[in-house]
Amino acid sequence: MGKDKAKQLPKNPDTEYAGINLQFKLLSAIGIIIIVAGHCYHGALPTAYDWFPTYSFNIALLVFISGYFYKDKYEDSPVKYIWKRTKRLLIPAYLWNIVYGLFILFMNNFGYTIGAKVNPYNLFIMPFVDGEAFGYNLGSWFVYPLFVVCVFNVLFRKLLKLIKLDNEYLIFVLYLAVGIIGINIAISGNNMGLMRLVTRSMFFLPCYQMGKLYKAKLEAKDNLNSLAYFAIIFGVQLILLTFFKDLEYTPSTMVKFNHGPIVPYITAITGIAFWLRVSKLLTPAVRHWKPVLLVADNTYSIMIHQMIGYMCVKWLFAIISIITPLFSDFNFISLKSNIWYYYLPNGLQQYALLYLAGGIFVPIGIKKLLDLVYKPIKNKITAKKAVS
Repeated sequence: MGKDKAKQLPKNPDTEYAGINLQFKLLSAIGIIIIVAGHCYHGALPTAYDWFPTYSFNIALLVFISGYFYKDKYEDSPVKYIWKRTKRLLIPAYLWNIVYGLFILFMNNFGYTIGAKVNPYNLFIMPFVDGEAFGYNLGSWFVYPLFVVCVFNVLFRKLLKLIKLDNEYLIFVLYLAVGIIGINIAISGNNMGLMRLVTRSMFFLPCYQMGKLYKAKLEAKDNLNSLAYFAIIFGVQLILLTFFKDLEYTPSTMVKFNHGPIVPYITAITGIAFWLRVSKLLTPAVRHWKPVLLVADNTYSIMIHQMIGYMCVKWLFAIISIITPLFSDFNFISLKSNIWYYYLPNGLQQYALLYLAGGIFVPIGIKKLLDLVYKPIKNKITAKKAVS
């Protein structure tokens, strides 16, 4: 009994609780909020966007977090790991693409023209080569290159282990070379069809290894005084902002790499490093605060369903405009034809906070509702297997 209790005690009560890495839970929550806010006027949040532009690091941050949680033991059984990733990442995104295709057919009856034509290609092939065509689930594009990276990484690391070259720094250098090549391919314009999946995956690889490298080699050494730490980061970022106009790029379509293949990885490092230290400093105050864990534990659902969350806010404005004299300038044509239409009363971007809330909590609600349906079924299946 005493030994069991000892095992449950956190190594660092400020950053770990009952086996949960609180810092990276908070970082995950921050990362997905940055993603969602980046799609709706930064969610009207007063954060560091002027210093660290959202699209200069946001996707890299999520991939970094995924790499951080990679474990060497996965290489003992790569097939089992790949199947686990298939069930966790690929199959749900694929099924949701079909659901949203059916949703588009349903909404067509009400004059909505958002989303591509529903056909076998867009239902079954498009998710891999684009992932954004149906609009309502465009955030799911992220899943497919991440899955490719997970598969490639475990197989490649298995190979390196067999030939005794599984060095984290070497892997980072190799992945960085692949990422640079991928960005150069995208810059050249060879970025359509399956090549988009390839270049996205190549771009993700170094970001994924950054997370693994940080956990394996750098985290234990990450104890520089915060004043010096932030001084270095802001100094580097100031140089970047001075000499490179518009640091943002678009990883979803692999375009706007206006400053070549190196700068995007530098801005990824500075953005990740900034929020990594911010999360470390905030963790003792936040601890295991349930709202943080709620967001952090539902990042996948938020990524998939954030656009339908925005739509719910727009539908709310639409209903109010119909039944009251308020919001008479609401544009129903844009509502039905443009997924990126946001109604802001009196043009106030402060209302973006509502879209941010919708983009986060509607997906969480979807996940909770599915759990209510799925868990009893899963429990029955498990019970039957145990009996048999």
